[in-house]
Amino acid sequence: MTYRKLATLSAALLLSTLSAEAETLRWGRAGDAATLDPHAATDGYTQQLLHNIYEPLIRFEPGGAVSGVLAASWLASAGDPNLWVFNLKRATFHDGAEFDAEDVVFSINRARAEGSAFAGDASQIISVRETTPRTIEIRVAEPAATPPAVLSRILIMDSGWATKNGSASATTPAADMTNGTGPYKLESRDADVRTKLTANERYAGPPPAVTEVIYLPIADAGFRAKALAWAEVEILQDVSPADLKNLDGIEDVAVESAPANSMLYLGYKFGAGEMAETAQNPLDNALVREAVDRAIDREDIASFAGGDASAIMAPSFVEGWSKGLAAQLSPNPSKAKDLLAKAGYPDGFAIKLDVAEDNDATANRIKAMLTTIGIWADVVTRPQAEHEAHVASGASAFHLSSYSAPGYSSAPILNWLVNGQDGYSNPALSSQVASLAGIRNKAERRTALAQAWLNVQKERIVLPLAQRRIAHAMRASVSVQPDPNGLTRFNTVRFND
Repeated sequence: MTYRKLATLSAALLLSTLSAEAETLRWGRAGDAATLDPHAATDGYTQQLLHNIYEPLIRFEPGGAVSGVLAASWLASAGDPNLWVFNLKRATFHDGAEFDAEDVVFSINRARAEGSAFAGDASQIISVRETTPRTIEIRVAEPAATPPAVLSRILIMDSGWATKNGSASATTPAADMTNGTGPYKLESRDADVRTKLTANERYAGPPPAVTEVIYLPIADAGFRAKALAWAEVEILQDVSPADLKNLDGIEDVAVESAPANSMLYLGYKFGAGEMAETAQNPLDNALVREAVDRAIDREDIASFAGGDASAIMAPSFVEGWSKGLAAQLSPNPSKAKDLLAKAGYPDGFAIKLDVAEDNDATANRIKAMLTTIGIWADVVTRPQAEHEAHVASGASAFHLSSYSAPGYSSAPILNWLVNGQDGYSNPALSSQVASLAGIRNKAERRTALAQAWLNVQKERIVLPLAQRRIAHAMRASVSVQPDPNGLTRFNTVRFND
């Protein structure tokens, strides 16, 4: 952190301290929202802040239950299982405009359109239309037991306000202004320094205990821990293993930890890729992918990254997860070298390993493990949003990334694995995954999911490493339960007597 940034942050903390009262909460994070447009970025920093300002139709709870946010009820049409009917709650936007079906249709279509960060995930939605001011119909590509998980991530904007402010599409984003139905509204913002939110007096839900939020991005890990220890923030959201070490033993500081909806994994591009010393892509070879698997010590990586080792690309609270599927192979570098030789790489090969800046240290630990079997990984770091865009573009041959389960269901994860990996094709597996949509009997579904996961694991389409844990450190004066998706809502914070 430069001196100028440190001085600016110190000033922001001082201003926050001077304004702090009983109902004021100072919330520290490792980074800031990239934009205030709800459909322009999917990174965790942006979405966590905006889910306190805007609201979606529904929310998925751990275990798969669906709860309504702006939707009062929903039902798949009896005569058309691809059609979902939603009845809407009454709510008011921050500027006083009434929420209605037109806003939902506008927001979903905006999120589906080219240029939106959600366009790919929302492609399963074929159409959306208003039938009454308080009812909409959403047509989806395939029938399912629950509404599309992307509806829990599409935040609803006021159509009139967005159009009036020149933000009718995500290509002309509302980057520095907001108008949602959520529990908090934007008061002021100095990007990367300080954002102030105040309670929305028009909010349809219970009044929050926290009436003012000072959101403080603090990039330096050491300074984050000091800010909490010195009581300059009440809650620190991004608690890393290093933060925990720095906070250990500090009086009046508690840590709440829970399994996160985030899987750390190594991803591959199949077919032609960005290779370092060979025209072919070694990762196309299943023996090479098995060699990588046998070189990695998941327990070590999980301990280092702050999580639980896992060999299944599903969090522990998702249907289809089991201890057996999560169990890893014991690391065996000797066996891994034999597999590389059998695949035609007795001298190994070189490859770039793309990674987000926050995972740089973990990537270098993986690099050391791969080096022992003759795979020379050149770690290339990028900012989080840039890394995600690089992977999504198909430009990365080998990358360390994180994945969150949409809707806490195995079926979308399996579909993403089998049908969503660049260059990978397996018609038999695709057919097996597609058949899951028609299985409603619970026992039959459990058996089908287990078999599908076994087949996917044999292919090693990606290499799951660990389920992350999410931890919030906080002063004794407050308490909050971390959200598995990292979308902790400020209105769930409670002040302790």
